[in-house]
Amino acid sequence: MTRILLTLALAAYNNVANLWPPFNRAAYVPTNLLLVAALAFVAFGPLELSYDEVVGDLAFTSALVGAALGALFAAPLFVASRWPRWRARIADERVAGLSGSALLYQCLVRVPICTALTEEFAFRGVLFVAWTQSESTVVAALTSSVVFGLWHIGPARNAVLANHPTASAATMARSIVLTVVGTTGAGLAFVWLRVVIGGILAPLVLHATLNSFATLAATRAHAAISANGSSPHWSRGRGP
Repeated sequence: MTRILLTLALAAYNNVANLWPPFNRAAYVPTNLLLVAALAFVAFGPLELSYDEVVGDLAFTSALVGAALGALFAAPLFVASRWPRWRARIADERVAGLSGSALLYQCLVRVPICTALTEEFAFRGVLFVAWTQSESTVVAALTSSVVFGLWHIGPARNAVLANHPTASAATMARSIVLTVVGTTGAGLAFVWLRVVIGGILAPLVLHATLNSFATLAATRAHAAISANGSSPHWSRGRGP
């Protein structure tokens, strides 16, 4: 029962939190850190999981593998940002204007600690391991990855509202479905890496590196659009 309640809670948490305006501002860091603490309490208490089961190997080589893969997957974003057509799709109004200390905070604190750490501990750590206690690795991987996909409904909605405020209901629905499918697939890839490496460190560093570089690419693309005096895609009536 605890495992099922945890699964439902994680499916709902991020989507409910994203309806609360302060969550995406000052409340983001403390709220997610409280979630990590609550997950640790549930994992090492009612679920009776061990630290080694949830976290696994923390070897430095695992971090290197994650960083290398993250940089590899992020590289196409920087290449694509050189072309106006793709630049408009990479730019993100939510990080427009970030520079200096604000950009460093985003890439070195908010993304690695309060996005990557929270999500990897929750999904490739606690939830995945909880389901392996009575189900196969495949079932555990699918369950944790589908919930990870559902976790992104709220962020997908926010992305459309920020970047394409006049989007139709169909555009909103398509963007949400594509995001859920894409993040479910990413979740499966993260689980595979977690199983192969033997711990959450490699997918955590991969996740943090990829998201941080994506943030850099988005701010770079937005700055290039502004410098050229052109309008981002969401103000030209195109889809997100």
